[in-house]
Formats: sequence, structure tokens, C-alpha cells
Amino acid sequence: MKVAVIGSSGGMGGFFVRYFLSKGLEVVGSDSRKRALKNPHFRFVRSNAEAVVGADIVVVATPIDTTVDTVRGFEKSLSPGACVVEITSVKGKTLGKLRERVSARRATLLSLHPLFGPSLKVQGEMKLCVIETDPGSLATARSLFPDATLIPMKAREHDRMMGMILSLTHLVNIAYAGTVSRYLGHDEFRKIQTPTSAVQLTLAEGVLSQSPSLYSYIQLENEFSSEFADALIAELGSLKRLIDRKDRKGFEKRFGELSKMYAGDSKAALDLVYQAFEKSSR
Repeated sequence: MKVAVIGSSGGMGGFFVRYFLSKGLEVVGSDSRKRALKNPHFRFVRSNAEAVVGADIVVVATPIDTTVDTVRGFEKSLSPGACVVEITSVKGKTLGKLRERVSARRATLLSLHPLFGPSLKVQGEMKLCVIETDPGSLATARSLFPDATLIPMKAREHDRMMGMILSLTHLVNIAYAGTVSRYLGHDEFRKIQTPTSAVQLTLAEGVLSQSPSLYSYIQLENEFSSEFADALIAELGSLKRLIDRKDRKGFEKRFGELSKMYAGDSKAALDLVYQAFEKSSR
């Protein structure tokens, strides 16, 4: 079996190159940036169209906003029966356009969303959302990633979930960093940080280390981002009103309600916060 990885020099592209090589498969990579990889089963080419010739599996790991154009650029070189794997984190309008282009070449589309980062070791715990683009989607994903945890879902369900898991999480951290920056410089903050504030700022810094283009796409192109932003604003507004009224009973009531919801994880979560803080302070 031959696998082509488009965007092989990037983070996720590099992960899939390593993954399929670990399975003993022939892998061809293409990217505008050449990255040396010494493996007798890996070959690098500059052209996406050249990479996909004769490929049974084509993994598209390019920037999310260029995915459709990337497929359009190599579609004429696809072999009939090939499987094109796309890994975008917002499906929305993109999925329909991809399905149309791929099916026109008598190939199939497998839509995945890796719920892990590129630093994951290939033998690590892989978790993948599998979008049901056809009745055989889950079986195809299982054949390619037999050891992974697969989570089947519809495209719209996926985007709604990611509106919270990605959009809301990113927004909270961007807003936190923005608020802190109004009052304290980075070094001043770090001098007086507590374990929880240190971990929170580190999370925010992790978010801000990513591509602005990618994160703006995730916010603006997910139809559910605004809904969750409104919910966040409403929650903050409710807490602010309690603070303004100096309503301790009301604040403690809300705190207690949420504490009960997450009671099973609270102790372990706090231990992890302290561990992360101690590790970063060494």
C-alpha cells in the first residue's frame, strides 16, 4: 500500500508520515518546505500531483483554509478507488466541496479530526473523530488506525462539539491573556503567580503560540463559535453582578453548583495543577 502525505513537513503531516512508516508502508511526502527524513520507505517530492500518483491513501495535512484548493490541485492525479483523508477541525462548508471533488474522480473521502497534537508518539493513545461521510467511513478508519479510539459523529454534530472544545477554550485563554496584559507585564506576573494563575497563563501562552490564521479560521468559520461566546459572556456577566452586589451567598451557591458537577475530578485536577506548577518552577 502506498500513502501520500500532502503537507508532510508540517506538524500533523509529519505525524502521519511517522505513523504510516511505523506500519511498514511506503510513504511519499510533498510540501513547499523540504524536511530531511532518513527512511528507505519514505520519498519526498515537491509536487502534490506527483505525490498522489498511484497512492492508495492520500492524507491532506495542509492549512485548514487551503484544504479545498489543495485537493483541487491534485485531484486529476488521483487513482480511482483511492481514499483521501482530510483532517480539518471545522467541517462546515468544506466537507461538501471535498466530497464533490473526490467523488468526481471515483475516489472516497475519509473525514477525520485528530484529537491530539503532532508531538504524540506514534504508539501513543490516538483519539480520532470520524465524520460519517458514507456507510463505510468507520470501517475505513478502523482499518487505517486499528489501535486508535474512534468517535463517530455527523459533520454538524462535530462542529457544535468543536465550538466548545476548541473555539470556547481558545477564546477563554485569549481573553485571559488580554485582560492580564492590561495590568501586568509578563515578568511582573510571573514574580507573584500562584499555581492556578501560573497554569492558566501557560495555557493562554500555549494557545497564543499557534498560528493566528488557523485560530481565526476556527473561530470565524465554525457556525457555533458565536453561540458559545455569548454563553461565556452571560456566565461572566452573572458572576460580575454577584460581585457588584457583594452577594456572597449567591456566589457561593453558583460555585457550589459547579463544584458538584465536577466533583469527581476536582481533587485530581488540583493535584495536576500543583504538579504542573512545580515542574515549570524547577
